[in-house]
Amino acid sequence: MERRVRIDLAYDGTSFAGWQVQPGQRTVQGVLEEALTRLQGGSSARVRGAGRTDSGAHARGQVADALVAIRGDDAALLTALDHMLPHDLRPRRVTTAAPSFHARHDARSKTYRYLVDTSPHGDPWLRRYALGCPFAIDEVAVDTALAMLPGTRDWSGFTGAACEVVDRVRTVVTARRLRLGPHLLAFDFTADGFLTHMVRNLVGTLLAIGRGRMAPDRVREVLATGDRRRAGPTVPAGGLCLMRVVYDEDAGGASGDEESLW
Repeated sequence: MERRVRIDLAYDGTSFAGWQVQPGQRTVQGVLEEALTRLQGGSSARVRGAGRTDSGAHARGQVADALVAIRGDDAALLTALDHMLPHDLRPRRVTTAAPSFHARHDARSKTYRYLVDTSPHGDPWLRRYALGCPFAIDEVAVDTALAMLPGTRDWSGFTGAACEVVDRVRTVVTARRLRLGPHLLAFDFTADGFLTHMVRNLVGTLLAIGRGRMAPDRVREVLATGDRRRAGPTVPAGGLCLMRVVYDEDAGGASGDEESLW
């Protein structure tokens, strides 16, 4: 008998070409669908994710859902996935969800974290997960710019050229800088949704401000004009991690741990 399940996931995105299935590419969605298809004896499984993370980006709290026809309860499915999925894609929880549950459409908020390693020579333990930026950062200027971000507005100025979404209005709930260590900065953003490369473009702009290449008011200018050319560069995907997805009902719950380093 078929049932819809929610699957909480964590992954190191270094060796994945992003979340979404692409012909000839190793993707998170593709690997998960292949495992579920095998568990169903070859009957194709289709998986939907809460966020379509970029190639090289990571997740601590990704959520997926799928309609499955697999014998055994949720614990048995979790155990099977634990054995079948590769070391860089880990199932964290499996729960039977309402038939109407949709990992992306039902999400009320998502939190992304971007890590920046400011150590003079770079920390080899962080090279997969943080952008190396061995420069002095004006944290007061960065915090001034961050304070301008929360609110409901059009984010066209901070999205990538590949973005095909027409409605670019999103509500950013929080935008903050955290110091996780002497040379490790984190930028956390929580919103009801994100556009293509939005977080990576925001961080690129904030780092340009922190290095004195732009004034904090540049953020306000980009928001007002929607001119992507006025914003900073797109930082690499390796520093980005989907930390948490929040849903209204307990059956959807909250994934991940936004206070965790990863």
